[in-house]
Amino acid sequence: MSEAVFAPGFKTDPYWWDAAPRRHEPQRALPADTEVAVIGSGYTGLSAALTLARRGRDVTILEQGSVGFGASSRNFGMLGRQYKYDLTTLIARFGVERAKELYEGCNRAFAFVNELISREKIDCFHAPSGRYVAANTPAHLRALETELAARAEHFGHQYRMVSRPEQAGELVTQRFVGGAVIPEHKTVHPGLFHDGLAERVREAGAAIHSGTAVTSIARDGAGWRLVTNRGELRANQLIAATNGYTGKATPWLRRRIVPIRAYMIATEPLDAAALAGVLPSRRGFHDCAHEMQYARISPDGSRLIYGAMTGEAHDDLRSVAQALHARMRALFPQLGKVRLSHVWTGQCAGTFDYFPHRGSHDGMHFAMGYCFGAGMPFGTWLGDAIARGILGEEAQTPLDRPEMPANPLYWGRPWFLPLYLRYQGWLDWKDGVRT
Repeated sequence: MSEAVFAPGFKTDPYWWDAAPRRHEPQRALPADTEVAVIGSGYTGLSAALTLARRGRDVTILEQGSVGFGASSRNFGMLGRQYKYDLTTLIARFGVERAKELYEGCNRAFAFVNELISREKIDCFHAPSGRYVAANTPAHLRALETELAARAEHFGHQYRMVSRPEQAGELVTQRFVGGAVIPEHKTVHPGLFHDGLAERVREAGAAIHSGTAVTSIARDGAGWRLVTNRGELRANQLIAATNGYTGKATPWLRRRIVPIRAYMIATEPLDAAALAGVLPSRRGFHDCAHEMQYARISPDGSRLIYGAMTGEAHDDLRSVAQALHARMRALFPQLGKVRLSHVWTGQCAGTFDYFPHRGSHDGMHFAMGYCFGAGMPFGTWLGDAIARGILGEEAQTPLDRPEMPANPLYWGRPWFLPLYLRYQGWLDWKDGVRT
């Protein structure tokens, strides 16, 4: 494939890191003891730490890389409210009342993260851009309208259906048959959101130790003994906030969390007319296919960000960039010979029942499994819920499920993902989705 798709200075790091470069904390000795140890410095760990530190707890955050190196600074930057399962699917499986109870978790997570950004005055391009969901087939369009009508009926969520002739006002492509606008969804710059949250955590007095990999944990009386590459410490309470980067130190969680890679590209700077010729409404968009693709305009209005190929395992990011460029051009031929400035990957995570989970195992607190399009709201909200539970406050969520299922053939390496992706591709082919 041609190297001509790469702009001068092409990077295999997230576009978000240009404005929010990752940083290591000044290295200092680990404490011998801490009230609460948090493994992971993403949204979940930081949200828990902020709530605890502001209530006077001694909090130590242990991060194996630079601060926020994982999915928190690599994601798409959309704030929405949905699970992998639609509300209509939940109603069919569990009945109306239980489905509404579960889906209320989406509403609470969405409200929490938006209120947090506003309350803390985090400057992260927090914008009410809305979302456009594009239907690949007429059947998708009918199902989308049924789903959004159910959300409107039970929760008052706003939406507006868009016919194929009207679609050019939202998305300029011949690929889709129409779709729907969800006006209440928002966008952020995920790197700047993470930076702002980390700064609030530092100001609250919590200590972040970057470059500190936890290699093992063990019960130590009523507390925990953590072994790291930089020494040991004891903690009264332990929070695992690692999600897609869950490792060998927490084997019980590792057997229940499936890391899922996502890939994104950013174009070189484009003029306003070129971007308006792709996403004239400036909303983030995704389609309804199992093998989903998605795009948005960067917060500064300078370039297009596009993602696809989620779940595939590739280490050669230049080849990934070329493949994504071809898919983007197939969707938006009007982009012509536009080149790429960035390609990157990051790992979210799913569970075997497709739900996020908050809970504890043998006294280890955790929140995991918030993939499928709402990682920022769920991760941030559930981190706060963990903290409030430790503080003895009322902190119940619909995601405090009694069990997080494992698979007897799974020990942390997702060997089955290629088969699963083939199945998803077959479902798209059966549905008549064009790629």
